[in-house]
Amino acid sequence: MRLSRLLLALRLPTPALERRYRQEQRGRQAWFTVRMIQFGAACIALYWIVAFATFDLRTALGVVRDQAAFVPILLAYAWVVRRPIYVDAWWAEVALYVSLQPSLYQSVGRIAATHSTGWSFNAQLCYSLMLSMAFACLNFTAAVVAYLGLALASIAYLAAVLVFRAYPIDVVAHTMQNYVFFVLIVAFLNFAMDRKARATFLAQAQLDAERAKSDRLVANMLPAPIAERLKQNEAVADSYDDIVVVFVDLVGFTPMSQKLGPSRIVELLNSFFERADRGTDLFGLEKVKTIGDAYMAVAGAMTKPPRPAKAAVDFAVFLRGQALEAGRAFDVTLRLHIGIASGPAIGGVIATKKLTYDYWGHTVNLAARLQDSVGADGIAVSHSVWEATRDSYPFGPPRSAFLKGVGETSIYDLDLSAS
Repeated sequence: MRLSRLLLALRLPTPALERRYRQEQRGRQAWFTVRMIQFGAACIALYWIVAFATFDLRTALGVVRDQAAFVPILLAYAWVVRRPIYVDAWWAEVALYVSLQPSLYQSVGRIAATHSTGWSFNAQLCYSLMLSMAFACLNFTAAVVAYLGLALASIAYLAAVLVFRAYPIDVVAHTMQNYVFFVLIVAFLNFAMDRKARATFLAQAQLDAERAKSDRLVANMLPAPIAERLKQNEAVADSYDDIVVVFVDLVGFTPMSQKLGPSRIVELLNSFFERADRGTDLFGLEKVKTIGDAYMAVAGAMTKPPRPAKAAVDFAVFLRGQALEAGRAFDVTLRLHIGIASGPAIGGVIATKKLTYDYWGHTVNLAARLQDSVGADGIAVSHSVWEATRDSYPFGPPRSAFLKGVGETSIYDLDLSAS
């Protein structure tokens, strides 16, 4: 029961996370595995040199022949490691170590028969299997269950070989005692390394999720380029030669809020502002902020529609229709004042709490005053916006008005009476 709980602890909370973990771990392991194969090939070559230096020619050639069988097995394994299937190929390591055993058995028997090492066959085989399982401990990444299965199989294999070769019971007992003790240690190391790697991966995944969540929240408050600049501790202050500013205000908001009550008026504002947000995406504007029942958007700064002034007027016309639809659901007539102006402005982020990227300057002030100067469902634009859009929209004759903070100004009212 305890073993089953331990094995369950080696599963991440979701299948998707489990697969990501395997991909990351085994993908990282691929580099190490290829280098380990290269190291193994070098060891085999060195062993051949030692064989010719210490054994008679016949024995040396036999050792070379026995161990030469390792080469195609290692090459096949290296081929699998470099392929996408390796992520799910938990059987690859099992196949590698099982395939090596026949040649390893023959090589050990041949070397033990020379008595040149001073080791008996059982000692030489036990050592070789220990060496294999030590390499396998590092090699079985994100495959603890497979490694445990191989470890148990290796114990059974060694015991079967010793019994088959009719070793005395005390030799079998001492050899198995040493081997089982070693295998249990490396199996625990494999388990501990995997558990630590899983904990690290899960912590990083949770950190990434929180970072993504915070990035989404920041993206709702700030344009992505501005957020990146703030992350770099850069002071954000920009100057724009020509942008288009749109101010929108709800007509008769105070009596409407008294009629609907707090919860219903918040629902109405949400409905209207959601439609306004969709409109900014549709026409390529940037939402700047909402202040009470007012909405501000900009074209030509962070966003670059082909014709910023026309995009702004398109957005205003769209929003006027959306306001009527939003109001019907609440049994009210929702109407707007809209002012649009273009020209230079300054943009930037100030303060350290509730960060927003805002705009300042004459153009912003003019758009706000134009919105104040127009009647219900009216769209008033500055001279520069009129110049840029008069080929696309009808306007009434200009009127002159004194706007606070601006002075005497020509105002152009969009005429949609014929539409």
